[in-house]
Amino acid sequence: MYVIYPGEYFATRADCVLGTVTGSCVCVCLYDEVKRIGGMGHFIVPGMIGTEGIIADEIAKQGITSMEYLIGEIVKLGGDRRFLKAKIFGAGYLKMINVEMGGIINSNIRFLNEYFALERIQVVREDLGGNFRRKVYFVPITGVAYRRLQKRNEDSSEFIRLEQEYIDRVFKNKERYGKVYIFE
Repeated sequence: MYVIYPGEYFATRADCVLGTVTGSCVCVCLYDEVKRIGGMGHFIVPGMIGTEGIIADEIAKQGITSMEYLIGEIVKLGGDRRFLKAKIFGAGYLKMINVEMGGIINSNIRFLNEYFALERIQVVREDLGGNFRRKVYFVPITGVAYRRLQKRNEDSSEFIRLEQEYIDRVFKNKERYGKVYIFE
């Protein structure tokens, strides 16, 4: 079994299991059932996406980059983008939710919906939002995914810490955009 930590992605053609635990981040399981190649990515979109959509949005660039890295790894192994299917999980529980983080969770969900529609990748299973963390296991060569809700959100406390460190790092390194107006 390969464990995918927050901010990581991994693709393989091996008969194995990939696993992760999500909170506010998302877990994307992609697979090419024809070539029997798949992978998993665990990431977050660092902010709230504007009204212009993900293509024109600077914040969505982080999510697009994460998805392209995962897809690129699958293609390098011989997978075909045209035959990819997705299963997506997460964008849920936060220990201390505030308005900004609630908006970011919604932006993660919106990003996934817009991205997969734009790329014409079929989403065959979706479990997003809610009040619980998710433990996800994925068999990349078959596309089989198992999801278990963490009824006690503090289970998998190592992932809580790692996800928070990842979120802090992504948001700290996020470029700031916009206009500054000085009023006298």
